Amino acid sequence: MKKEDLQQISDLLDQKLDQKFKENNEVLREEMKENNEVLREEMKGNNKSLLEKVDEKIDEKINELAIMINCGFDGVNERFEKVDERFDGIDERLNFLEKGQEDIRLKLNNVAYRFEVVELEKRVEHVEKRLNIQFSR
Repeated sequence: MKKEDLQQISDLLDQKLDQKFKENNEVLREEMKENNEVLREEMKGNNKSLLEKVDEKIDEKINELAIMINCGFDGVNERFEKVDERFDGIDERLNFLEKGQEDIRLKLNNVAYRFEVVELEKRVEHVEKRLNIQFSR
């Protein structure tokens, strides 16, 4: 793969991460709105117990958010590891292909072109006729 392909893959992964964070933020906003309504109702009662409940809810949501973010990063890390493994394999294959191309280039540098061989055969044939020489082929 080329660097451009790697950059495109990286950009796509970044976009997916951004999209996932936005989706998670929307879900959290909705949950927070619902929780805020419940909390307002409870505030009419006992403020002290309500503050304790708010703290618990906040801690709960923070833990949930931390777990969600961690899960998202775990998935991305696994995917990056797989991509890295694939790139290692691709690098090996490219090195093998480059070596093969180099071998072919070296062989082709020592080979006459077909049209040159044909031209030389014609010229030798002409010389043989002129000199009345026959070589067996």
